[in-house]
Parts: sequence; C-alpha cells; structure tokens
Amino acid sequence: MTSSVPEKAKIQAGASVQLLYALNNVATTLQQSIQNERNVYTVFQREVIGLGLRGGISELDETGQYLQFKVIAHTNPIRKILTSYEKQARLKAVGYTVRVDSVDVYYRVIHEGLATFVADTSKVSSQVIPHQLRGLIKPILSFLGSPPGIFAPLIFDGKVKGMLNMVGPNLTEADLPTLQAFANQIAVALENARLITSLQNANQALENAYQKAMEGWVMALDLRDQEIEGHSMRVAYAAGNLAESMGMDAEELHCLNIGALMHDIGKMSIPDSILYKPGPLTDAEWEIMRQHPQNACAWMEAIDYMRPALDIPYCHHERWDGSGYPQGLVGEEIPLAARIFAVVDAWDAMSSDRPYRKALQPDEVIAQIKAESGSHFDPKVVDAFLNLIMNDPALLEMENPAS
Repeated sequence: MTSSVPEKAKIQAGASVQLLYALNNVATTLQQSIQNERNVYTVFQREVIGLGLRGGISELDETGQYLQFKVIAHTNPIRKILTSYEKQARLKAVGYTVRVDSVDVYYRVIHEGLATFVADTSKVSSQVIPHQLRGLIKPILSFLGSPPGIFAPLIFDGKVKGMLNMVGPNLTEADLPTLQAFANQIAVALENARLITSLQNANQALENAYQKAMEGWVMALDLRDQEIEGHSMRVAYAAGNLAESMGMDAEELHCLNIGALMHDIGKMSIPDSILYKPGPLTDAEWEIMRQHPQNACAWMEAIDYMRPALDIPYCHHERWDGSGYPQGLVGEEIPLAARIFAVVDAWDAMSSDRPYRKALQPDEVIAQIKAESGSHFDPKVVDAFLNLIMNDPALLEMENPAS
C-alpha cells in the first residue's frame, strides 16, 4: 500500500522535529546559564555551532531604525576567513549596525513582527554589506554560498526587541514556528539577564550609599573624639586583612568590614561627661559606658543591611577568659570576627598617641598582645596576627585612613 504522505515531506517533518528538540535543549541551556547578557550570547554561539548551523542575534536600537549585531555564530573555518576579511575591511561583524529599512527581510521582520523564510540568504548578505565593500567581501560571500535561512523577531512584552537569524542547508518554511519559538525564548533569556544586571547595579548603588553613610557616621564619631581620629577606618582595614589571611570568605569579610567600621557607633549615646572624663569612671558611669554595645545592637538590628554585621559592635569587648562584657562569653562562644577585631583594636590603640601617654613602641605592643593571649585574646588569632606582622606588616597599615 502506497503512503499518502510524500517521502520528501516525511523527511522534512522529521528534520523539523529534530530541530525542535535541539533548539529546545539550547533554550533550556540558555535559561539555566543566565548570569549576564554576554553569557547568553556565549551560550547561544556555542550551542548553535554545535548544531551545525550558523546564526546571529541583533538588537534593535531605541529609535527602531537600526539593528546592531550582538553575536555571530560560525564554525571555526568560517570564523578564520571572516576574521581575515574583517581586518582588511577594518570592520567588525559583531557591533556592526545596519539600517532596518536597507534590508528587505529585516524591514519585514521588524515592522510586521513575523518570522520569515528566505530560500537564498546570499541576497540578504548583499544588502547588509556596505556598497563600497561588496567587491572586497565578494569572495567570502561566494564561500558562504546561498543556503536557506530564517529571520525571526525577538519579541518581549509585545514589543520587537531585535532579531534572530539562523542559516542551514536543511531549514525550510516548516521550521518557521520552531525558530519563532526559539527567538521568543532568546528574548526572555536576554531580558532576564538584563534584569539581573539592573538589579546588580541597583544593589551596588545601594551598597555604595550604605558605605558612604557608614563612613559619614564613623567620621562624625571620630571628629567627636579627636583622640581616635582615623581609628575606625584603620582597624577596619587591618582587621579585614587579618581575617582574609585566616581564610574568611568574601561574604564574611564584607560583614566584618561593616562591623569594624561601626564598632563604636553605640558610643554616640554616651554623654560627653562620661566619654571624655579625664579621671577614673565611677561604678555608675561604667554601667552607662558598658551599654554602648547594646546601643549599637539596637540601632543596627533595625537595618536589614547591617544586621548580619552585629558580631563586632556587640561582642568586641568580650574576652577569651569570659571576663568581658556585655554577655561574658567564653572562648569560641565569642564570634570569630569579634575575636579578630579585639586584637587589631588593641594593637591600634597601643600604637597611637593618647593625651595620657605616647604611642608604645612596636616591640612593646607585640609583647603586650602576647602577654594577653589566652586571657584577653584568642591564642589562634594572636598567632595569625603575629605571623602577619612578621611576614607583611604593610597589610596592617593604612597610609590614608580617609581614602
């Protein structure tokens, strides 16, 4: 019995199904690989070449009059030849901009928003290449031949954002729906990548704003107490380098930096009569002074950005032997960030001039820190600090605390 479906139609249908599966896999890879726009282009290029096809993605400018090629996918032999011609023509394919209305297919795709099949893509290429370069480019156009291709709009939120073009010897009009679906998935991937980039930029701007605000608070505190001018910036810098040498990761270092900068912010609530009293504090005054860690905690807990950085402001007066305040924590009950900061804080205080004494000599500072290892300080942190001092002391010294 003879089949009612022509053999050629069966082959074409089979090829279309294979292409559908292949491009669906590419689209899945794209969605799983989104980090930024460039990453989408890289994945597209790799996967399309892997399918034995040629293709490209171009972006429509805000005026809707120009398309700019963002990525082109070619096999290695074609890429080498194209690179050679790019040098001769002094014109890069990626980044090349063409007027939409100068190429018939482009105009139709962008203005009608419909995928278009072209049986001979050499005619499209001849319109894309500037007239003055057609003689130079003619050999490569001959090499590329005249395979069929499909041009599909990248549509997102009902608007045409750009164009996908795919070229391959087995493409037919039957592949139009498949390529349009693929173009839609690319459009989504690109918009998601741009959204991620936008959020990252917004987060960075917010981060910078918080950082400037913190530095402003720190400067205000230092100006209030000129005995410790630059202290907060210095100890934040030194504590960060010591913590990094001890293996803290980027997120932990970020929190440590915030906490170090803000370690004495609770003192803003301490009356000047107590904070700058020239003589010894009374028991009642000490009770007030010792409230500054809780004050810092209360303020910082109310701010999402600062909440993860509470360890130092709240715990930097705890002592390894449990004799510190406000909680009387012992040993490793004290957060590591606070244990690191305690050593650096003491080092900076002893290394700085005070109205009641001159700065101690470096060997005196080191001797004092060694003497308090196991009582005031975590012995492991002291060892790491001394190792840093010996191997690279510059990591503890800021040339300009305000920078």
